[in-house]
Amino acid sequence: MLGVANPLGAAALVAVAALIALHLWDRRRRVVPVSTLFLWRRIPAAPLERRRRLRPDALFALQLAAMLALVAGLLRPWIATGDAAAGAPSLLIVLDVSASMQAREPGGTRLDLARERAAALVRDDGETMLVEAADRPRVTVRWTRDAALVRRRLETLEALDVAGDLAPAVALAVGEARARPGTRVAVFTDLPPAATGLPADDLAAVDYIQLGRTDDNVAVSRLRVDAPPFATPAGATATVVVRNHGGAPRRVVLDARVGDRPWAHQELSLPAHDATTVELSDPPGAGVVTVTLDAHDALAVDDTAFGWIGAGTAADLVVVSETPARENPWVALAHAMPGGRAEVVAPAAFAAADDRLVVFDGVVPLDPPPARALIVSPPVGRGVCPVEAVVDDAAVIDWDGAHPILGAQSGLEALAVPRASVLAAPTGADVVALAAARDRTFPFLLARERDGARVACLASGLTMPLAATDQLPLLLLTLGTLAWLDPHAAAAPLVVRTGVPARDGAATVVADRVGAEPRGARLVLASLENDDESAIGRDGGGEWPGAVIPAATHRPAHELAWWCWLAGIGLLASEWLLWRRRRLA
Repeated sequence: MLGVANPLGAAALVAVAALIALHLWDRRRRVVPVSTLFLWRRIPAAPLERRRRLRPDALFALQLAAMLALVAGLLRPWIATGDAAAGAPSLLIVLDVSASMQAREPGGTRLDLARERAAALVRDDGETMLVEAADRPRVTVRWTRDAALVRRRLETLEALDVAGDLAPAVALAVGEARARPGTRVAVFTDLPPAATGLPADDLAAVDYIQLGRTDDNVAVSRLRVDAPPFATPAGATATVVVRNHGGAPRRVVLDARVGDRPWAHQELSLPAHDATTVELSDPPGAGVVTVTLDAHDALAVDDTAFGWIGAGTAADLVVVSETPARENPWVALAHAMPGGRAEVVAPAAFAAADDRLVVFDGVVPLDPPPARALIVSPPVGRGVCPVEAVVDDAAVIDWDGAHPILGAQSGLEALAVPRASVLAAPTGADVVALAAARDRTFPFLLARERDGARVACLASGLTMPLAATDQLPLLLLTLGTLAWLDPHAAAAPLVVRTGVPARDGAATVVADRVGAEPRGARLVLASLENDDESAIGRDGGGEWPGAVIPAATHRPAHELAWWCWLAGIGLLASEWLLWRRRRLA
């Protein structure tokens, strides 16, 4: 049995036509030195078609053969040889290692049951490949005949604390199986086949085993800590959503702590498939917030969530502005915050700011700007915050809710300003909010972090009086931006959800375990907080054998691509030797 694994490689055959055209062109341009034209004049002229006819020689034959061998290598041909006694079918195992596979069943965790079933399929006389499926596919063991290695890896495999995405791993397995005829694919998961979202033809080629029956799980669905910028920890609050994913009512105990100090201890009654919200206030101080449930349920990883309450340093602003202090809205804002202060400096007199937060009101700093700078309503021109124009009546239409600046805001749909600078996003800047005015859209708030320095560009600034109702959304956005620029903000822990990428300056952080983990100089606080993953009571359950699993007549497939490459290289070497011999002759 013969086949090809990469039919698209046939497109390289166009090179054969190019080779023939080059040979015809070379014949047309060939120069032959003769001693006289006396005899050539007596020879009748041949027709043009005859002069252009291809007359292959040994050099052309070698070039053609080398080219065909290389094209064959691109096609990746394979041949199936032997019979049923030659070996067992190849086996590709896809094992779900997402958080829900940690759920406890009567015979052990779902992952324990899956590992046991998978290990029973591994044959000593066949090839095996192992793929983990979590937030993304991970190839744990590539094709090998070392059955002991595969079994050892199955024994040490652990589930991650992340939400799963099974479809990419199954698609990878099906594609690998098509490239190796006769491969058996076995998928072990707690999700039903429909959850993969794959076509029926792909699922028909898979042995699909769904494990797990229990739905007994209560989870911390959300933990949100709200702390006013530049305020003391006493003003912080926390909102905890606890959800019962089971089909029976449950009673659980919620415990909240800040560092090693207790904050709250409550007993909660939860109806089946229902949730309750707990509001916490008056924290005992600053530090890491830890909320745990004493639930004794089937899945423990979602019983804990983490947050952070900062120390709340006072605002200390240097305002570079032409507006005098008594009329300056930034001075009024600083004085409205506990312990806040602001110093107004004329643009021509500004020199340096040490480690203080600098607000440039209507002016643009020199490049590079101070380490912590907010440029508000910059004028038209290039520089740190490039501005193309100034427009009237602008409104925010979109925003990045995952950015830390907007962590305390639910949305910016009510933010409208009478006048705004049309910002242009420089390289490396994040567009936190997007605005529209008339026939154009433009960034309303830009944030850039580089080498520990943070700079933000805001298209419109505050005006007096600060307490105006229509200015409240802009005031909240400004406070969030100042909090992000606070010199102490870079040292605060990074609060993330497991498996979800988060920005830490120029770096991207992805946590796959729930807990507090140091990452360089930063502490990362990771929680699961995923209702889909915590809802462990899956629909369905059972086994679906693959409709096209190879029978006992399986024949091992051997790829011939390497032989084609070697043949092509050998032919090229022979062609070069023949060409060199002719040239020296």
